[in-house]
Amino acid sequence: WVAIGYPGGDPAPDRGVCTDVVIRAVRAAGVDLQRTIHEDILARRAVYTTVKRPDRSIDHRRVTPMLTYLRAHATSLPTTFDGAAVGTWEAGDIVVWSFAPCPSCTPDHVGIVSDHNGPRGIPLVLHNIGPRPSEDDHLDAWTVLGHFRLRGASAPERIEGARSSADP
Repeated sequence: WVAIGYPGGDPAPDRGVCTDVVIRAVRAAGVDLQRTIHEDILARRAVYTTVKRPDRSIDHRRVTPMLTYLRAHATSLPTTFDGAAVGTWEAGDIVVWSFAPCPSCTPDHVGIVSDHNGPRGIPLVLHNIGPRPSEDDHLDAWTVLGHFRLRGASAPERIEGARSSADP
């Protein structure tokens, strides 16, 4: 945990986790998830069951509160890759994964759908699985818990924001 400014706070550019890729990408498109998630936690405290005490420096940087926010404030899309659903995956979409199969699944990881496809024809993802952000063929590597399109932030700006986070 490190204290960061509010609103618009960010850890140092050489630091970060998976949620920071999404936060930076969406912020580049004009939406401050630090502010909007914190305000939503304060307004709808009961639905953020994993937040013991609201903290504007960290709550938006945790996958579970981000998933709670997205379920309420973003367009929810299919989480499968078969049939017509494969066409619903667009550049700039946000995807939340569990590393474990359900019913043991928990929100563990988040990333942005890339505007590039991998060798299998499935979009790549911009994410940080460690030690730094990268663009990988991992869209279907884990259990998809959520697939979202955030209103008010254009896809090209989100992609550029995520890609700049992934650049060395």
